[in-house]
Amino acid sequence: MQGSLGEFEARGARVVAVGQGTGSEAAEIARTLHVAYPCFGDPEHRAYDVLELGRTGLFGLTLQPFLEDPAGAMRNLAQADLKASVNPRSDVRRLAGVMIVDREGTVRYLHRSKNTTDVPATEELLGVVAAL
Repeated sequence: MQGSLGEFEARGARVVAVGQGTGSEAAEIARTLHVAYPCFGDPEHRAYDVLELGRTGLFGLTLQPFLEDPAGAMRNLAQADLKASVNPRSDVRRLAGVMIVDREGTVRYLHRSKNTTDVPATEELLGVVAAL
């Protein structure tokens, strides 16, 4: 998202991230990764539960990503924050999601990742934003 932030903003979108730690932990990760959009913490995983974002098993966390998307798995491994993975509020098996909400608060797009490399293409997300 960081690399395409300007494209989203040019279309009138605001990018926000929600992570598994506390607000201060999310802010620290954002500073470390030089993220220029707001990052909020969800230490009790309430947003993950409400959005029905799943969890993966050991196979899905380790071998499956390398079998299905080797380049994506290597990218994830290179960007992994091992310090965050030992945080007691962090669930490394928790899968991510992407949601686009319009100005009226209606969810217009929801992607629930099926594995750790399952991330929608930036072009797809920009297309959804442009159609709003």
